[in-house]
Amino acid sequence: LEGAAADRTLMPDFPGLADVNNCRDWKPGVPVDLNRIRPKDEQYWNEHRGTPKAFITLEAGQSRWRNQYGNLTAIRYPWRDGLDRQIAQYLASHIDPAAAGVFFQPVRESGLRAGRGGTDFGQLFLGLSMFLIGSAVILTGLLFVFGVESRSSQIGMLLAVGWPARQVKRLLVAEGGFVALLGTVAGVGAGLFYAWLMLYGLSTFWSGAIAGAAIRFHATSLSLIFGGVGGLVVALSAIWIALRRHVTIPVPQLMAGVVEGRATTRSRGRLGMLLAVAAFAGAVMLLAFVRGGDSQTAAGVFFGAGALLLVGTLSLCHVMLCVAAGGVSRALVSLQGLGFRNAARRRGRSLGIMGLLACGVFMVVAVGANRHDPLRQPQSRTSGTGGFALYGESSLGILYDLNANEGRKDLGLTDPELAGLEAVQFRVHDGDDASCLNLNRAQRPRLLGVQPEALASRGAFRFTGQVSQAGGVSGWNLLGMDLGEGVVPAIGDYPTVFWALGKKLGDEIEFPDEAGRPFRVRIVGMLHSSILQGSLVIAENQFTRRFPSEDGYRVLLVDAPSDKMAAVSQKLSTGLTDLGLVLTPAQERLAAFGAVENTYLSIFTALGGLGLVLGSVGLGLVVLRNMLERRGELAMLRAVGFERARIRWMVFYEHWGLMLAGVVCGGIAAIVAVIPALQSPAGQVPYVSLGATVAAIVFSGALWVWLAGTLALRGDLLDALRHE
Repeated sequence: LEGAAADRTLMPDFPGLADVNNCRDWKPGVPVDLNRIRPKDEQYWNEHRGTPKAFITLEAGQSRWRNQYGNLTAIRYPWRDGLDRQIAQYLASHIDPAAAGVFFQPVRESGLRAGRGGTDFGQLFLGLSMFLIGSAVILTGLLFVFGVESRSSQIGMLLAVGWPARQVKRLLVAEGGFVALLGTVAGVGAGLFYAWLMLYGLSTFWSGAIAGAAIRFHATSLSLIFGGVGGLVVALSAIWIALRRHVTIPVPQLMAGVVEGRATTRSRGRLGMLLAVAAFAGAVMLLAFVRGGDSQTAAGVFFGAGALLLVGTLSLCHVMLCVAAGGVSRALVSLQGLGFRNAARRRGRSLGIMGLLACGVFMVVAVGANRHDPLRQPQSRTSGTGGFALYGESSLGILYDLNANEGRKDLGLTDPELAGLEAVQFRVHDGDDASCLNLNRAQRPRLLGVQPEALASRGAFRFTGQVSQAGGVSGWNLLGMDLGEGVVPAIGDYPTVFWALGKKLGDEIEFPDEAGRPFRVRIVGMLHSSILQGSLVIAENQFTRRFPSEDGYRVLLVDAPSDKMAAVSQKLSTGLTDLGLVLTPAQERLAAFGAVENTYLSIFTALGGLGLVLGSVGLGLVVLRNMLERRGELAMLRAVGFERARIRWMVFYEHWGLMLAGVVCGGIAAIVAVIPALQSPAGQVPYVSLGATVAAIVFSGALWVWLAGTLALRGDLLDALRHE
């Protein structure tokens, strides 16, 4: 060898090859059969080291050995003085750093956006406590209305002696406002304790809802002011509404204690009927619309239809009360009928009781029935596991196909337990965790590149929504759609797309490729909650085009029979331990995601149950107040010959019927709302606990009614009779 060809530096300095003296000591990092080295090969190595033995044209070399990383490995320049400086200056002025993967991103701005779009625990607690707040509002309103109604004769007297109606309202609002102010101050203190208690629960036994994140209690004076003012406004509004109605009643009726006339009964009966018809019609229209929606849309539509049905049934109950108050029929001439007419006399109170219990039953049943069991039918291809046994992630890329015998052999996976191994391999471009375990708003989620046919042929996972595509393309084949230059189709599961990213079908997210060039990822399909949560999946050819330096596969979905899953996991993890492979049972990964949703449902159910307790207490207070106001009536019944036991049963029928009506209205509406959950293959409706909850509501209400009736009939009723 002589001339330019006799140059040992033409071979790169490969570790384990260029730094050894004897060619039999080669350790290049790839399999080499050293027994095939001949004496003349050893002589050539001793004399020329790695000097090439042959040369081919650049075009021939590029066509044979080019790959995703490029088509050149070195560039050589003829030497002359100052050439190194010229080359450095030229490269510095002409090479874009982004072409080498070096580019800048607004990290602080992205972090702030993620924080602003994250979980707002203030709104979360407000939503979870909504029924509890609603129960308190209804109860507060009822109590203040009771106070105003009990003073109807006083209001009539003030109006009769010449007081203007406006001045009467101001007087009573001031009295009630002082009481409400005291309650507001106490409520703010109790609210602070309640908020601390909720945070303690999220840090301990409800920690699954926040994925173990550290949270701490923090209160601002502004939030306390807003909360206190809100409670005070609710109380004053209840007083004002009650007074506004009372001052329009003729003075003789007020002084006689009559607060509602028949004209009002008829007009409100017609209004209730119109509201009932409108609510029922709206529910029917929503249920008709659901035929064209996906499963996630169906859940919302059915819930909305159930809520409308709740409004409609309560309005219908109001109409029945108006009818009962408007006249006497043979059906009402009985002990039960007398109780029903008594309930119709105070329709506002009666409707408040029914609404309180109906809303509570509706929320508890609707929330409890939406609990999912992620481990149900895990072997099914349409389940959240996709029918796969194992989910794996590695630190380094797996360069070979695990489904091929040669690929497994190259990786040293020769154990008989791994013969016939089937796996779906994904390329990975790291990004934000877009799963429900991340409390912040993900800006650029992790991208997974896969061959669509590998999942399509298995029918893996269940789609809840996908864009319409001409030619009948659907499912995983949507990843092969041509959306134009710079747009890549992607599929993600519903929690990732809707909750973590705040996106929907057809929305786009901008990403930079390896060279910093922007491209857009468009959501073309959504899966039901799955083990792929937290990432967006694109086609492998699109992935390698944008990220050619992401070598190998770093996510695996492994098929394995249940009886061999442990053995396959152990052998595969051991064989690929140098690549940092960690395998997790697919069921376990899915359960971790499902635990977040079910924990939120548990919190919601607990708070709804607390609201029901408040509603039951409110029922007892309403019953007791009714009976104390009507002690004169009860005394009259005793005077005309009714026994105490029969009067107690009349009181029981009156309020027991209201309670049952509320439970039935809430139950019917809840059944409609949870139809998708009942039909879901992953549904886990806790029939026993829900039945026990409803039974406890009925028992508690009956107990309060009986106690209130007993207390009202205690003692001597003679004084009450004298004032009747």
